[in-house]
Amino acid sequence: MKKILITGINGFLGTHLANHLGQGYEIIGLANSIKVNSRLIHPDIKIFKSTDENIDEIFNSNEVFAVIHAATVYKKKKGSLLPLLRANIELPLRLYELCNQYKVKYFINTDTFFNFTNSSYSYLSEYTLSKKQILEWLLALQESCILVNMKLYHMYGPYDAESKFIPSIISRIKNNEIAIDLTPGNQKRDFIYVEDVCEAYAVILKNLDCSENQSVFHEYEVGTGKVTSIKELVEKIKEVSESTSELRFGKLDYRQNEIMEAVAKNQKIKDLGWKPKTSLDRGLKKIIFNE
Repeated sequence: MKKILITGINGFLGTHLANHLGQGYEIIGLANSIKVNSRLIHPDIKIFKSTDENIDEIFNSNEVFAVIHAATVYKKKKGSLLPLLRANIELPLRLYELCNQYKVKYFINTDTFFNFTNSSYSYLSEYTLSKKQILEWLLALQESCILVNMKLYHMYGPYDAESKFIPSIISRIKNNEIAIDLTPGNQKRDFIYVEDVCEAYAVILKNLDCSENQSVFHEYEVGTGKVTSIKELVEKIKEVSESTSELRFGKLDYRQNEIMEAVAKNQKIKDLGWKPKTSLDRGLKKIIFNE
């Protein structure tokens, strides 16, 4: 069975990827902590510390087929930049060098829809800058290992951090918070359920391995190809939750340089046979009712 190394395996995307891909691959995990992750459904997964200086031992003792870099860090408001730089730039660079050294076939980098060429989005500026820079560095280091860049749109699903917008607004609405102040809500986003994202990775791995097209770089946008406004999203959550909360749209200003519309150009990955299966209504119900 082919082996895949997943960074950030204790995180939101990493956990879902391990559970999804563990049906057809042997998974090895890399994380800040090697504590047992109860959300992993394959209990025999070996997890190594990403801060270990001897990461090369993983490649020495395992014939790694692919590395998926799913680990990411967002800078805290008053926190140091170092954790972000280590996770978003230093770690993937180190791993990609090892991939080239040990003849690993694929390195899959997880990118974000915030990372637009002409975007000056001030929110999460350190995070988006790190995502832009790591892709440039990886492209500069290309040798034998094929680089795949997965540009994900607004991913959501179970186990996501409570600080993220969708989990946070669901919690507030379910708790019947009396009044919730919001922006006008005209921002349009391409919301993609996490299991559909995981299947995109599975399709990429399968198709690239079978393809005669062994170009050294591939990039795919992963989203539904459809947009929903923030206002419509929040109203859906309230309706499904049967909440009594008052939604006060327009009480907050938009963020500086707010991206008003972001939609995936997903035809390239659809050409490989992938398509999203979970509607927004269905995905929200899965989270709200813990289905």
